[in-house]
Amino acid sequence: MLSEIKNKIKKLKGKKIKLWVDIGRNKSEVYEGYVLDTYKNVWTFKTDTDVKSFGYTDILINSVVISS
Repeated sequence: MLSEIKNKIKKLKGKKIKLWVDIGRNKSEVYEGYVLDTYKNVWTFKTDTDVKSFGYTDILINSVVISS
């Protein structure tokens, strides 16, 4: 399952996407940007002003949802 998620993230590298991120306590944020790089356990996401990193498990547990 995680290997499928890793492959999907690698295919999105450099493409413009939107992320919905659950930040806890019934709050969420939406980011627009692109996948900057992928590593063994995490991947980085670049917005206009910031670089954020997420784990592949965040997608598995629906803390991060990708939409294009």
